[in-house]
Amino acid sequence: ENFTGSRLFLTESEWQSATLEPLDRARSIHEQVRRIEQELADIADKRNRLTTSIEELRPWSSLQLPIEKVKSGKYVVTMLVTADVRTYASALSVAAEDMPGLAWEVVSVGRERAHIFVAYPATAGEQGLAALSAAGLSRVSVDQYVGVPSELIAGFEAHIADLDQRARDVEAEIDALVELRSKAYVLYDYLVNERAKKAVVSRFGATKRTFVVEGWIQAADMKRFRSRVEALAGDLVVLDRPPLDSEVPPVELTNGPLAAPFEVVTKTMGLPQPGTLDPSPYLAPFFLVFFGLAMTDAVYGIFIAAVALWLKRKTRQPNSKFLNLVFMAGLSTIVMGALLGGWLGDLPMRLFGMRTAILFDPMENPTNFLIFAFALGLVHVLFGICLRAYQNIRTGHVAAAITDQGFWLALIVGLLLMGGGRMLGPNGPTIARVAKYVAIAAALGLVATQGRHHRNILMRAGSGLLSLYGLTGYMSDVISYARLFGLGFTSTVLASVLNDLMLRPASMPIIGPVIAVVGVAFAHLFNIVINIIGAYVHSSRLQYIEFFGKFFESGGRRFVPFGFRAKYVDIDSLKGV
Repeated sequence: ENFTGSRLFLTESEWQSATLEPLDRARSIHEQVRRIEQELADIADKRNRLTTSIEELRPWSSLQLPIEKVKSGKYVVTMLVTADVRTYASALSVAAEDMPGLAWEVVSVGRERAHIFVAYPATAGEQGLAALSAAGLSRVSVDQYVGVPSELIAGFEAHIADLDQRARDVEAEIDALVELRSKAYVLYDYLVNERAKKAVVSRFGATKRTFVVEGWIQAADMKRFRSRVEALAGDLVVLDRPPLDSEVPPVELTNGPLAAPFEVVTKTMGLPQPGTLDPSPYLAPFFLVFFGLAMTDAVYGIFIAAVALWLKRKTRQPNSKFLNLVFMAGLSTIVMGALLGGWLGDLPMRLFGMRTAILFDPMENPTNFLIFAFALGLVHVLFGICLRAYQNIRTGHVAAAITDQGFWLALIVGLLLMGGGRMLGPNGPTIARVAKYVAIAAALGLVATQGRHHRNILMRAGSGLLSLYGLTGYMSDVISYARLFGLGFTSTVLASVLNDLMLRPASMPIIGPVIAVVGVAFAHLFNIVINIIGAYVHSSRLQYIEFFGKFFESGGRRFVPFGFRAKYVDIDSLKGV
């Protein structure tokens, strides 16, 4: 239940009934829980004290003398002492030499200490105790006990057994309290929302006859909000205005059903600043492809998508953005796995001799896989630069779009075509030659413009030249996409190795095929578990570092409209309120 995040689903009438006299009901539940909690704490405290007493008396359990009889008498002094187990015999001999009449009985010998009952003439007085101490014998005080040690221990153990039984009875009461959990959840959500109401009302501006409420609202909701509020009473007025220059409005991401799940990835990094691009729809296709490449198995994708659908049904959250993201990632894994021939690794080849790869087999063509990862990375990085240019154009900074993004795009593409243009057919040499001049022109443009914020002409020229070093940063970004190759290749190789190991018992009569089938199933489940986290984390990481770094401006403040919010309960009539 904790994993799936199950919630209570109530009708409005059930909600109204469950929240009658909420404070009295909440107080009653609290008192029951508090009483049980206190009783368990008392039982634990008593049990600990009894256990301590038993441990203290255990070494003296063979002493057949009531502890209260061990004391100083008129003629004889008796006491309990301990000594180091390695030296107690010699210590007693030394003490006997110094104190004539000393008698003793070794009650028990432990791993480190020996426990001894001693007696000596009362005429020795304080000198007797001093002689024992000088010989290395330490007096033990157990004066708080009355009775024979073995009988005391038996009584304490019986008392502990009674306490354990009482603890089990109280735990049975806890099991009965489980029935109150749903009521506690309802009351919690009700009281939290009531507190929120009072808190927001306390922030209203008010006089004796009027009140003023000021807040943010999405522009698309303004018309509906005004009509609903003004319908409540004839003297309610709703005014709106655009944000002031000194105000920073909150941010709410609004996307269609296909892009909305990827808001989960964006929000992990933070919200964009007001007026800037929401990266969610732009990262979506790349995230899916990257995730699929990292998993590289169509059956894994089927499993992931099926689990996501099951969780959506189990939690009754068909619109969960995270579960929709996982479902779409599963579908992408099916596609990428089919293209790369991953169907439980190389199981079709091992069982039927079938080659299933459509694009290429990562095991047979790892170089192609690595080049494909680099190509995707190059497209991803260039797209990020294009988005930054688009953002500059939207905000009226056309010159910045040309100098800060256009020149870089021209330089990177020009260098790529200059190096590989000759492979583009008969016109390849011409393309490469033109690309060379484009790259040179772009480099000169960067040198001329990247230091424009400096007034000093030498500083301007120096900054422009140094800006070309940024090319190594783009190269580093593209190389980072080798992680897709690493994750996907590892998943493929591990799947093949697991198949090899688990299919070996298949030749055994009768039980062999069963062992093989079960082994293959659990082995690939293990492979899914260890790879799915890496696929998600690294697919996200490529967005945050290599992609977002080109255009994303974080720092937005989340838009949290006032309304009914519940942690444990869903009420159909209150959804979206």
